[in-house]
Amino acid sequence: MNGIVRIAIVGKNEIVREGLRRILVERGFQVAEVAADCGALAAAILDDLEPDMIIVDSISTLEGQGACRSLREAFPRSRIVLLGEDMSVQTTSEAMSLGVDGYLAKEISCEPLARSLHLIASGEKVVPSQTVEAMIGTDWRSVGEHWLENVTDVRLSEREIDVLRCLSRGDANKLISRELDITEATVKVHIKAILRKLGVLNRTQAAIWAVSRGIADAPYMHHMAQPARHAA
Repeated sequence: MNGIVRIAIVGKNEIVREGLRRILVERGFQVAEVAADCGALAAAILDDLEPDMIIVDSISTLEGQGACRSLREAFPRSRIVLLGEDMSVQTTSEAMSLGVDGYLAKEISCEPLARSLHLIASGEKVVPSQTVEAMIGTDWRSVGEHWLENVTDVRLSEREIDVLRCLSRGDANKLISRELDITEATVKVHIKAILRKLGVLNRTQAAIWAVSRGIADAPYMHHMAQPARHAA
């Protein structure tokens, strides 16, 4: 995505919406629309003016997930960024599985926010550092029975392990195909097999599985926003 990033903001709190608008405009973003909910945003934006990115400020985890689900259906080409307070691995994984491109802590400061949005606009996936720290510090054997214990148990092939390592870095299918010198169609076949063998629902959960067993670095480690200790 090149040039100025066109952003829409969705949130029920008018003060938060306007504050976020000011922060983004001051840092070179174009705020195309500000709305209280998904319906108001959909009514205000024409199909040919779909924003590059939509930022959702949620009051609760459930509300934020519902908003992101609706926005993904209404604006399939837009990047979606969810601001939340629950940085747990489960909540982050659920958000990413809904098609969210970035999940950021509400306490993030202005400059890390701007850097994160530019990364997301360029196609990267961004999650909070707290989530990765939780992944590293958690005993993943307690996550659930469907998380199988090791590579031997799940019988991953060498090529599937290569693909899994790429997934843990947040690589898109096109990048994986170039790195491993295979077609994108083959990448999709491998990913489908990996998800089935691991008993997980999406790429994020597969990446967490890989990290927890030491066969890959923390997912998206190079693309994470570092949160500030104080709210912006």
